[in-house]
Amino acid sequence: MPDVTVALASMFAGVLCAGAVLIAGGGRPAGSGPLRAPRMSATRIREAIRIDRLRSWLQGELDRAGWSESPERVAAFAIALSACLATLAASSASTMPAGAVVFMCLLGVLAGLVVPLLALRSAVAQRRRRLEAELVPLLELFTLELGGGGSPVSALGSVTVQVQGELAADLRRLLIASQVSGSASFESRLVEYADLARIPAIGSLATILAASREYGTGVVQGVRALATDLRRAQRRELIAHSRRALNHVLLPAAVGVLLPFLAVLMFPAVTALQRNLR
Repeated sequence: MPDVTVALASMFAGVLCAGAVLIAGGGRPAGSGPLRAPRMSATRIREAIRIDRLRSWLQGELDRAGWSESPERVAAFAIALSACLATLAASSASTMPAGAVVFMCLLGVLAGLVVPLLALRSAVAQRRRRLEAELVPLLELFTLELGGGGSPVSALGSVTVQVQGELAADLRRLLIASQVSGSASFESRLVEYADLARIPAIGSLATILAASREYGTGVVQGVRALATDLRRAQRRELIAHSRRALNHVLLPAAVGVLLPFLAVLMFPAVTALQRNLR
């Protein structure tokens, strides 16, 4: 049985490590896309399109999480982690039957693929909450800067220079990029950033700025109303989080403290009642 375990573990580890090496070095070379391969079969073209879509999705999630890693390196890390966990699971199950060893190896492979995905999703959610928390004070400072006169873009640039934070740095980068002649406007870049970060409030800010630039409408009232709505939403979320935390504290306290206390308190009365009924 140990020989079977070693063979299975070596097979899983070898296959997964080879796949990790191929994926890590499998960057798409120039001219190898599906549109530049007329001699490829329909099946290979569909597989290339699926891989390209998967790579685009993973790249978008990495951008939302703020990670600077490439999709190939993340996939290689996940496969290498799967190989390590499969080998560890097989070695720990050396005294089990062969079917159990295979099951443990498959479980290790699944865990190695799921753990990086969960970590990536958690990083995306944390970055979104962090950007939403930075947005409200930035909008409030923006309204104060607009009260002093000047254009909205210059006022927003002044605020992003004075404020330290990830959102302010990203907005400052978008402002600088929009100043290049022939490039996209700041509002369109801001809409793309809102879609990437999945924060609708930033898209609303882009709409307010675009309406001000095209139709000459006021910006102060719209930005102030947007900041007020975000403050109220954060207050409601904080209240809901406090209620959930209170429930998480009260339920274990009721089960672990109140029920034993009632049992001790009611035990003499119950025993006396039982004797009287006899």
